[in-house]
Amino acid sequence: MKNFLNSALCVFLSILFVVFTVTDTVISADAATYTVAKSYSIPKKDSFQAGSKLKVSVTARTKAKVTATLDGKKITLTPATTKGNGFTKFSGSFTLPDKHIKDKNLGPIKFKATYKKHSKNFKSKDIICKKPSFIKSSNKKVTPESKDYINVGSGIITKVVMSQAETFSGSGSKDTSKPYYNYLPKGTIDYGSSDYVTIKRDGNKYKLITLRCGQKVYKATYDTPTSEKLTVTKQYAGTLPDHNELSIISFDNGTSHTILKLGTLWKAPFKFKLGKQKYNNDYSVDKVTYTYVDITFCYATKLDGKIKIPKDNHLFKKAKIIKNKDDYTLRLYLKKKGAFYGWNSYYDSKGNLCFEFLNPAKITKSKNKYGANLKGVKILIDVGHGGKDSGAVGFRNKKKTEAERNLTLAKKIKKELKSIGATVYMTRKSDKTSTTYDKMAMLSDLKPDYCIAIHHDHNISPRPNGFGAYYYYPFSKKAAKYVLDRTEDTKIYKKETLKWHYYYMSRVSICPVVLTENGFMSNYSDFSNIKKSKVNTKKAVAITKGIVDYFKSIQ
Repeated sequence: MKNFLNSALCVFLSILFVVFTVTDTVISADAATYTVAKSYSIPKKDSFQAGSKLKVSVTARTKAKVTATLDGKKITLTPATTKGNGFTKFSGSFTLPDKHIKDKNLGPIKFKATYKKHSKNFKSKDIICKKPSFIKSSNKKVTPESKDYINVGSGIITKVVMSQAETFSGSGSKDTSKPYYNYLPKGTIDYGSSDYVTIKRDGNKYKLITLRCGQKVYKATYDTPTSEKLTVTKQYAGTLPDHNELSIISFDNGTSHTILKLGTLWKAPFKFKLGKQKYNNDYSVDKVTYTYVDITFCYATKLDGKIKIPKDNHLFKKAKIIKNKDDYTLRLYLKKKGAFYGWNSYYDSKGNLCFEFLNPAKITKSKNKYGANLKGVKILIDVGHGGKDSGAVGFRNKKKTEAERNLTLAKKIKKELKSIGATVYMTRKSDKTSTTYDKMAMLSDLKPDYCIAIHHDHNISPRPNGFGAYYYYPFSKKAAKYVLDRTEDTKIYKKETLKWHYYYMSRVSICPVVLTENGFMSNYSDFSNIKKSKVNTKKAVAITKGIVDYFKSIQ
């Protein structure tokens, strides 16, 4: 009996008794007694207003340490009123979040009361934080009347968090890439829709957010071939200024780029367009027709300053500021029709909006077999596939993969280009996995004068054959055509094709990008040549001649 009483006393002294009560947004708890072991009550699932103060209190042993944790935030409750009999009321408060666009489940409040060697953990049921009340599904006052803008309501801000976000048509429900839509730089913000357009492709779901500026952007995308989910934009509750104001800070000639810098009231979207360029229904171009560049700054009511273009600028001859009904456009006139080579945008450390326009790379004449020295010219070779992505396999020979053949040809091209002074980079130098966004990031970081992608084609039928050169932007067509013409001269292929294509690297506007398909792995005749070292050298020389021809043409 004595042993039994001692055991019961130990259990009796080691149990913490807790009681919860709820009143409005105040959650209280009575904790810590060594007299009776009883269950404790917890509040029912409840919801509270976004941004409000949520007060919590616990009655525990005087000199105890009491903490509370909600939504990952931990606070220590402070003693307030002594209750007598060795107990004190501890209290504190949480500030509930207010940036979510839908009701948010914060989970339970987790309490812990510790006194000497004794402690007790207990928790509430889930706390629901309501979405901010100012979010509106429709507010026409914040949307300009121009047909280019879309009323998506107010209160939900969409922010670009990837280095760049590709834009698509704001109408319809597709994510078709088009050469007259531009990327938006990291940091860009605009009102966005709370309802998403969902597209299913390759086993993944892509959600598109409609922006007030009249374009759509991805919520997230998936890298290839890893299928890693990448966040493109984030949404949160908030309000934006009712207009934007811009000022021209500087316009400078540079060695490799002409740089335009503007101050902005906020990081609103813009639209970039090659003026008066005509496109076919498949987005290809018969010829280059653009003579100027238009940058339209959404919601701008002011564009201060003047641009003084130096006479020795490589690209532009004059600038014009155009006031539209609901925004402003900056028009930069080219010195020569079609003489434009690529561009990029970003926000600098001071929040200024910067545009970089690629200047034509300078080359010199030489007595080598290419007739030129490419010293100072930066070229990126995108080596297709690799690692876990082997690409296509050879005709009746699965051991010969496209990834391996791409690398073999790329190395030969690099050797030729380096022999005439070019600085050459490759997206991979061995059989390693090279993902879509790794390649795009490399292109963005290097800012080369030219990029060529090396692939080999495949078809379920063994009949298709030949070489293909592909472009996306009008300013890349000439670069692709020169490579095609020089390859045609070799008589290696039965046919050569020049086409428009939405290849992901070519959609980056930094420089001309040419995608090459160097024969069909699935065709007997093409594959026989693909395996021959001497034929690959001949292909590499032809491609290098095409690249040199392009640089000669832009001098």
